[in-house]
Amino acid sequence: MNQKGIIVGYDNHHMEMPGKIIEIGLLPNIAFKILYQAPFGGPLYVEFGEERSRVALREEEARYIIVEAIENGK
Repeated sequence: MNQKGIIVGYDNHHMEMPGKIIEIGLLPNIAFKILYQAPFGGPLYVEFGEERSRVALREEEARYIIVEAIENGK
């Protein structure tokens, strides 16, 4: 998959966003890369930050994160 992007904010108009997103460090201006998505709509495996931390996010959680795509050449 290897899609890259930068977190620009959150879609949290109804205050339903899981606190896990912020607690694990997925904050605005953090670069990330989607390494893999499990079959049948399973979790996304994401690498992020300068430390290259890795985490699994369910699609329901990931939908709250607003991202800007980065081209592979950057």
